[in-house]
Amino acid sequence: MKRIFTLSTLAALTAAAFNAQAQFAVDGTLSPAEVGTGTGKYQLVGTYTGAHNQADRGLKALYVGTTATTLNVMVVASAEIAGYNSMLFYLDAPNKTGIAAGTRLPGSTNTGNDGRESLRQRPTLDLPVDYAFRCTTSPFLDNNNAIYLSRVDYTTAPYDEIGEGSVRKDGTVASDSRDPAGVRTAYQTSATGSVAANTTTGWEFEIPLSAIGGAAAGTNLRMMVAYIDDFKSFNADVLPTIAGRTTALGIDPDFTAIPGNQYYTYQVGTGVLASRTASASLPTSAYPNPVAASSRLAYTVADASQPVTITAFNSLGQTALTLLDGASQPAGAHTLALAPLQRLAAGVYLLQVRTGNQLSTQRVVVQ
Repeated sequence: MKRIFTLSTLAALTAAAFNAQAQFAVDGTLSPAEVGTGTGKYQLVGTYTGAHNQADRGLKALYVGTTATTLNVMVVASAEIAGYNSMLFYLDAPNKTGIAAGTRLPGSTNTGNDGRESLRQRPTLDLPVDYAFRCTTSPFLDNNNAIYLSRVDYTTAPYDEIGEGSVRKDGTVASDSRDPAGVRTAYQTSATGSVAANTTTGWEFEIPLSAIGGAAAGTNLRMMVAYIDDFKSFNADVLPTIAGRTTALGIDPDFTAIPGNQYYTYQVGTGVLASRTASASLPTSAYPNPVAASSRLAYTVADASQPVTITAFNSLGQTALTLLDGASQPAGAHTLALAPLQRLAAGVYLLQVRTGNQLSTQRVVVQ
């Protein structure tokens, strides 16, 4: 018997297929349905745990996910102050060659602006940089109520800053004909402007993988996020967090002079692999994983004078459980039972191990 499909049935099937693939809503808000594991879900890559140079303003957490065709990024943040602060996202793509690690960025070269754009800053990063994205926020609750967007392609000189338009801070998607890459961006302002109270809103954007050279399953993307003070100095707020940092980093900071890796590595199809770890001196591992009654976290303390703190963060970047809180431990190898994590709700957690100015994270699953 032949099946006869009406136009309405075909439309419903098409919509259902589309919705099954379109798992990220670019609206500046992190929803619980968007967080999980695998393709089409955000994973918590890192949480900012340091001091904020701007009182109760700054970065909170970074989430990253991919679909078959897009890279999706959610920066939970409350960036708005009385002036115009910016957030920057630096990206190293697997199939592109841009500015080498340890090389001072050239800064954007377009001449039609007033010289205050944050992508004109020239930091030295310890990851290769192929692309940089900027989101500048107008003051909290002012009449402009807007964000201003641009990006730089460091794979092709002369590194012009490409405008991506502006849009209101209400989750509306920005689009601009000057940006042929197809980047979609939105920002949702928080209710109070408080970064301490904010766990779900901020800067969200979607990049077609084709626009950055593609990224097949198993390939790595490296990235970092910075918060800039009124187009000038880098605040202490950077992701990954620089442990113990309480002061601003200056106009053109050299991140290679800071111990550890100032970037996250996200593996397509797998998730977060590493953070600011100083991994050679602070190796960690969790086994078995998913967490079982016998699971233990292995880590190394390099300096007995430095307190050790081990914290589990949930998918919203909130502290779920503190396993060690400033403990004094002798130098050398240690293990810690992870059985207490079984009391937590099922999900993916980041275990953060902090000893002195070293920081490492491990992704664990509780079933």
